[in-house]
Amino acid sequence: MLTTPEQLANLCAHLVQTGVFAFDTEFIGEDSYEPRLCLVQIATPTRVELLDPFAIKDLSPLWDLMANPAIRKICHAGDQDLTIVFQKSGRTATNVFDTQVGAGLIGLGYPLAYWRLAELYAGVTLEKAHTYSAWDRRPLSREQMIYAVDDVLHLPGIHQQITTRLRELERLSWADEACQELCASAATPVDPRAIYQRMKGVGSLQNIQAAALQELCAWREQIAFEHNLPPRTVLKDAVMMELATRMPRKPDDLARIRGLAPAESATYGSEIVAAVSRARQVPPAQRPALPVPVEDTLETKRLAETLWVAAQAICLGRAVTPALVTAQTQIIALARLLTAGEPLEQHPLMRGWRSACLGQPLLDFLYGKTELCVRMDGQGLALDMR
Repeated sequence: MLTTPEQLANLCAHLVQTGVFAFDTEFIGEDSYEPRLCLVQIATPTRVELLDPFAIKDLSPLWDLMANPAIRKICHAGDQDLTIVFQKSGRTATNVFDTQVGAGLIGLGYPLAYWRLAELYAGVTLEKAHTYSAWDRRPLSREQMIYAVDDVLHLPGIHQQITTRLRELERLSWADEACQELCASAATPVDPRAIYQRMKGVGSLQNIQAAALQELCAWREQIAFEHNLPPRTVLKDAVMMELATRMPRKPDDLARIRGLAPAESATYGSEIVAAVSRARQVPPAQRPALPVPVEDTLETKRLAETLWVAAQAICLGRAVTPALVTAQTQIIALARLLTAGEPLEQHPLMRGWRSACLGQPLLDFLYGKTELCVRMDGQGLALDMR
């Protein structure tokens, strides 16, 4: 366990010399607005180190390396780890390779657990008991230390073997682009006024009620930030939906809100009513536009079903996990654009690595430029495109 700035400086010098390292983090996110970083694990082919962020207050030398495009960083399912890098440093990680993405692009499955890759490529069985351990306690137990080391120990070797296969398939650029997307997404701050869109049941609200939910979510986010609390501990989502549905006009109306405790009413009552009042003042044209359920034509439905089957065949036949590339909702959206004769350029499958992997082959099949001939080959689907 590294606990001094001098030890961190020594490690960073080694990482610069090596030019590539694996990383992981352990954090606790249940009791604070942003996850509390408790441990950073680093591995190279010759060293494994654990960094104690409670002892080393300034990890900026490490964050500098995370943002350095000349140094390769390896992670597995690293979206939350990359978000922590951005939150702690304000910097976007670069030149990152996520082995979960790489596994999907060689047909191993997506999302695939790290322990499965460790079994496949390192021949080891990993302990999974400390995933939700008390990582903020010191000293860490021997079992915690072993778990933390194992989380990064095998990543350099896994990375080497997956990238070798990606080069053979001429897909390494796809993996790099997909991982760049992960880094960019992790460095995109949450828009407090867009959070309402992810709330369960928002589609059942009227526009003015959605405006109330938007104001309430933005208010809750601010309260959570100011008090360093997870937003859902301020008010539960179900209570937020009830408030948006009933739109209370005065604090006394809060007594009828299901799930709202008297203490919450006493603490936040006037602010809740003020948020709802702001929503009432939003002009109708500026209220949130909620999606209207679409009843597709028979032609669109048939096309979507055809495209979905073809997409599965193309991906599986090329040893790419379909879930990494697209989803059925995206295929339906593509079918709607095609039947309406609208431009396709902004559809996700028409851009970047997804276009090369699936989008363009799918259009070539649709317009009769290629045929898809599939057959079973051992345990998988073999595809001939001609």
